[in-house]
Amino acid sequence: MSQTFRFSTAWEGGSRMVWKKDEHAYTWNDLDGHVAPEILCVPRTGSDPTGTWPKVHARVLGYVMRNVRGKPWIDHLALIAAVMTAQRRDVGTVEGTLKMLHQRFSCLFPLFALDDVRQWAIEPHLVSYLRGEVEARDTLATRMGFFRRYMSATKLVTSWWDFLPQAQQNVYRPFVLPALNPFLAEEFSPMKKAWVSQQQTHRKAETEAVVPAFTALRAEAHVRFNRLHRLWQAYQQAVKQVFPDHSNLPLPFSYEEGDPPVERLQCRIWDRRSFVLFPEHIHHYCKTAVKRARRQRPPEERDHHDLFLEIIDVERLDGNAPPEGFWFTDLLKQGVLGKKIRVGTPEEIAAKQAWLRAWGYGEDDQSEPVAPFDVRHPGRLSWPDASMGRITQEAQARCCGTLVPVESLYAATTFGLLALELLTTTGMRMNELMQVSLLPECLVRLIDDAPPGATDQTPRIRYVLRLLPKGERTDKRHHYGIGRDGLQLIEQTGHLLCDHYHLQPGEPLPRVQFAPRHSRSHRFEEKMPYIFQYHQQHLDDIAISACLRFLLHGLSFQTSEGAPVILKPHLLRHAFATFAVQVEGVPLDLVAEWLKQKNLDVTRYYSKKGQQDVAEEHASFVERLATEINVREAIVRSPEEVRQLAEQARQRVGTLVPVCGGECTFDGWCHNQFDCIRCPSKAPEPEKRYQVEEKQRWAEERLAYYEREGLVLEAEKMRHLLRNCSLELREMEMMDAYRKDENQVAQVKFYPRKLKE
Repeated sequence: MSQTFRFSTAWEGGSRMVWKKDEHAYTWNDLDGHVAPEILCVPRTGSDPTGTWPKVHARVLGYVMRNVRGKPWIDHLALIAAVMTAQRRDVGTVEGTLKMLHQRFSCLFPLFALDDVRQWAIEPHLVSYLRGEVEARDTLATRMGFFRRYMSATKLVTSWWDFLPQAQQNVYRPFVLPALNPFLAEEFSPMKKAWVSQQQTHRKAETEAVVPAFTALRAEAHVRFNRLHRLWQAYQQAVKQVFPDHSNLPLPFSYEEGDPPVERLQCRIWDRRSFVLFPEHIHHYCKTAVKRARRQRPPEERDHHDLFLEIIDVERLDGNAPPEGFWFTDLLKQGVLGKKIRVGTPEEIAAKQAWLRAWGYGEDDQSEPVAPFDVRHPGRLSWPDASMGRITQEAQARCCGTLVPVESLYAATTFGLLALELLTTTGMRMNELMQVSLLPECLVRLIDDAPPGATDQTPRIRYVLRLLPKGERTDKRHHYGIGRDGLQLIEQTGHLLCDHYHLQPGEPLPRVQFAPRHSRSHRFEEKMPYIFQYHQQHLDDIAISACLRFLLHGLSFQTSEGAPVILKPHLLRHAFATFAVQVEGVPLDLVAEWLKQKNLDVTRYYSKKGQQDVAEEHASFVERLATEINVREAIVRSPEEVRQLAEQARQRVGTLVPVCGGECTFDGWCHNQFDCIRCPSKAPEPEKRYQVEEKQRWAEERLAYYEREGLVLEAEKMRHLLRNCSLELREMEMMDAYRKDENQVAQVKFYPRKLKE
């Protein structure tokens, strides 16, 4: 049998070579010599030669061989892996169960002075641990996680063992971990419920903080991307002005932000040689560094890869207000992007950790160092290579401005904005987001006929993503509808990758392997042209989350108790569900279909109101008992979410019908009694704002009439309609604002003389 090996380096008192077998090459036979002979031929599993049971995945076997080999419980965990796989549990579930059991056994066996699994018992050991009677410093979440995994694994293995003939039961009895008696398990049911309730309360408190700003954070993300895009454009124009021999460095330039201009950014392009020899910097360097910088390299050896940008100053042009600048300046100056978080003296690293925790990163875990912006991929949120990182780190301490890795930050922001758009308009999970590719079977173009009687009879074009959701055990892909903005961002990211890979027109994106560290990588073993890729590597969930955090850094969210809230992909999924049900009034079963959730109770929890919402609505009800209540009317609905709703709903309800201010997505009985302003089934169109304004004028006239006549309830209905008209007009203004901002182009000015230091 052929074997595949990989080379790695480890440090154990010195450098040495270690050969590790690749995890994809492990087979069940590799356990021979490490487990009992009976485990190599477990009946009714993948090792049973008499059946066609699924075999244990190589990734699970790799974990056992690397971590559990030589431990007293290896036979028991190997049996659990075989039985769970035979019952077609997901590879990630099997691996997660083995990890939890192995880690806790490694902690508990020395604690109880156990050296044999046969000594492990429920009452003196497991129960004591769950009750917290031993000195294990595990949190309630860890204990309940172990309890859940242990219960499910032992229950499954016990059921498998009960089905065996008596002779085989006697053989495998020593390898079956003792199961917890159901009556004894009831003792821990309240503890489990308290833990679940604690987790859900915490999640809903965070969701409650995000939902009111659900629209604002998306608009701010677009504006931030536009600003960084113009900085990138200005940098590209300036690089073209650099002489081949770099003799005109440093090259100062400026450009203006806004229409009309409100800020002027003064920048400068350097290379290492020009930076060291600059009169204001040269005295900071040793003689050797200066001598090395003065050595003139031949022009053919010079290139633009060692150039870097300095933002010298941001000047406000429209009054005395402080300049806005860029949101990431402090992140660069603090040195917390990428691997820089781990660079420095112990005091400097501790200061970085304290700064990040002050912003809320790290949450409740104070023992582990946090690295929220470590992408773990080259070229994103960091300088292109380690040498450039060291150069700029030294230079940053000696310059008056901020050194910016423009290409890296632009790429990270592009990925972050695309992730935010898809997460907040479809509610998809992170692993589904990672599957997005440009293959025709993933990105599908649908063409529909125009609605009968419509003035514009051109075909209606829409797009859907076909992805494999979590929990789908077959290869059936599900539809995730996307609107024009989502498609535009996918196209924009594709152009970024084409430039990055220097592709010719018509040349496809490189095919890369699905992130190997991800728990669902086994479902996607074939290489694909994933849209989330860079430097020939697929971006994993950690990398995409870091890009998202970078894009949204500084947007302050707090729970009702004042705790900081950090935006995470799964939190956005909760916010999407809550926004759709509680704000837009979308039926629960439709939201469950969007989220690809089979259990409506889970969707009901996702979309449940927070405690603060309940309290506010109760106060509003008491105050305005006799009038209609508009839940969370202060929230401005985002046009992109509703446009997405329209595109997705067409898959279920048919063609779009023009209504006041937009298009209706519903072709059945009107659940909103034909009140189209702010209806959750309508997708607003800015081009039709005149219709909403006409409705607003009519409502103002009727309000004045009803007030004169003393018709209180009718007058309140008109006030309600006026509020909805105002909110819908603000939606349209928001859409127009950031789309107009996208069309701005950086106008760069170059200076023959150096800028004032």
